[in-house]
Amino acid sequence: MRNIKIFNIKSLVLVFSLMLMGTSCSEWIDHDLNTDPDAPADVPMNLLLPAIQQSMGYNLVGNNTVRTNNIWMQQFDGTDRQSFTEARYALKPSDVNNPWGSIYTEMLMNTKLLINKSKAEGKESPHYEGVGQVMVATTLGIATDLWGDMPFSKAFKGTENVLHPAYDSQEKIYDTIFTILDDAIVNLSSTSNVLDVSGDVIYGGNVSKWKKAAASIKARHALQLSEKNGSAAYTQALAAVANGFTSNADDMLVPWETANKNPIFQFMEQRGDIRMGATLVNMLAANDDPRLPFYAAKDGDGNYTGSEAGSENTAASQPGSYNAGADAPSVLMSYSELKFIEAEAKLMLGQSGAQEAYEAAVAASVLRVTGSANTAWLDANINGVTATLEDIIVQKYIAGYSTNQPYADYRRTGYPNLSLANGAVTGSIPSRFPYAQSELDYNTENVPSVVITDKVWWDQ
Repeated sequence: MRNIKIFNIKSLVLVFSLMLMGTSCSEWIDHDLNTDPDAPADVPMNLLLPAIQQSMGYNLVGNNTVRTNNIWMQQFDGTDRQSFTEARYALKPSDVNNPWGSIYTEMLMNTKLLINKSKAEGKESPHYEGVGQVMVATTLGIATDLWGDMPFSKAFKGTENVLHPAYDSQEKIYDTIFTILDDAIVNLSSTSNVLDVSGDVIYGGNVSKWKKAAASIKARHALQLSEKNGSAAYTQALAAVANGFTSNADDMLVPWETANKNPIFQFMEQRGDIRMGATLVNMLAANDDPRLPFYAAKDGDGNYTGSEAGSENTAASQPGSYNAGADAPSVLMSYSELKFIEAEAKLMLGQSGAQEAYEAAVAASVLRVTGSANTAWLDANINGVTATLEDIIVQKYIAGYSTNQPYADYRRTGYPNLSLANGAVTGSIPSRFPYAQSELDYNTENVPSVVITDKVWWDQ
């Protein structure tokens, strides 16, 4: 994280003050001289909130991080320039400067400001605070799953001269996520709110849906600790599932529109150096999956084709309308994902209801993607076919296309079974992102020494 040093101007101020002694500053100094009307010093919460949310939609799940790990998960394939090198697992610290910087400055720092404003005297808003906390936990959860240890408890204290923040362990980060979400639920349940949540482009100020989102994100990260916590992870996940999303209408989505276009749409319009991955396309085609025409566009021959990982096949299908349409929303968390969490947890605990949750998860994905129930296809391929753990994770991989979750689940479970990319520069699919070059340059004494095949804490 680039740290901004504060210039000490006390001596200069003293000298200048002596020069002005006996003279009224107001007589000749224009106090508005250094005021930028386009950069207001005090941004209201209803303007901060949508800016943070759209940064999350763009940088956290819309393009930068998702595009890279979806290439590694062979849902995309990088066929040119930087994307081609990423397809062969060459990801440099400089390649992640943008997402790392956006996470800290546009998301976490601005959300801290939002939360501080929500607690200001006379403007107390537990609901704004709760929304901010859910966004912090969502951002921090996705980020730590990609990078592992991160600065957090010692970050955002520039005025206290903490310019080179120490890193929190991923274990501590996870404890922090759960604490933040519990606090968020309390704040979102408050009846003493002064300000309503306005400017909210995700849920339109619906506090009930934010509470469901808090529980759903908690379920996601409880499950992610299955390798560390075993049965306790599944039990904690199910407890959170009970208070989470209840239908696709609760999905945590960042909307886009023609004046503010979807990030993958913009990437394809400006760069175009990814194609659909053969692994995902072939998986869908083998079962005549109704999601295929929405996930992928037809190639030049009128077919749905994918590029084998690292093969540089520019003739393969481009991403489709589901995630690359100009107004296609970016998915932060979905009801479908929550039902997959429930299915896995119940299966691993030997509880009843795993099959029903699995079927509901796939059905929710199919409905969200296609707009139709596709009951006949579900009856022929999903319903009544007893699901194994591999079945659950593979279908979750399909449903989680264009999110970060397939990468998290793959490292945790080993599913789906993926082969190394052609021309791979490492002996295995990367297990993490490298730390940003800005951290290596400006926080050298604290940034951990890792390579991208090192595992994060919960994967060890």
